[in-house]
Amino acid sequence: MSGKGDKKRRRALDAYSRLQRTASLSASQVDAAVQPFGLSASQFGVLDTIATRGAVHQQELAEALGRSKAQMTAIIDALEARGLVRRERHAIDRRFITVHLTVDGRTLLGEATPARTTAIVALMSELTGPQRARLARLCRRLLRLLDPYEDVKPDEADPAGGKSGDAPHTPDTPDTPDTPDDAASTASSDSPDHAPDTIAPAMDPTHSTNPNDARTALSPDSRSDVGS
Repeated sequence: MSGKGDKKRRRALDAYSRLQRTASLSASQVDAAVQPFGLSASQFGVLDTIATRGAVHQQELAEALGRSKAQMTAIIDALEARGLVRRERHAIDRRFITVHLTVDGRTLLGEATPARTTAIVALMSELTGPQRARLARLCRRLLRLLDPYEDVKPDEADPAGGKSGDAPHTPDTPDTPDTPDDAASTASSDSPDHAPDTIAPAMDPTHSTNPNDARTALSPDSRSDVGS
């Protein structure tokens, strides 16, 4: 592999490693905010999704939160045991089961949401406004690649068919570092001795970061909390 190609490969591996580790650590920090309310990240995601979409089919919840059918069954079982959700069978097709939010579930969600929001705002306040906007643009670009059917909010669309704030794609052009620390990091990544960070375990795409739509996913969480 040529020197230029090897440098691009190292940069790609390093960027992916940092993205994955950042997603893992940020999700863990935000998820910890709902634990005092007796909720796992997955359980919060179920409550929030139902509150946003209304009563939904169990399979729809599994798809929205990136869970298997068995995992979602365990999560809903745990919430139903606490009286936070209830299942209802369709009057005609008894195989069709929808999951509903109870009064207690809505109340608990209302108590936990501000704590989670505070944790997200505190984390993102470490970035400047332009840095947050740039991060959002980069994430949207990756989301369009990974999920071509990703919903586009009206204020993100532009007449050219792109999204506002997205600069034209310029491959092979190094990003301008935002800070001296970024510049040092970029320089170290180009060093022949540089090795990418150890890649963290694969993350769940749910926290989501946007819990209202699990495909945005700033709210990934560990699958180990299923049913907890």
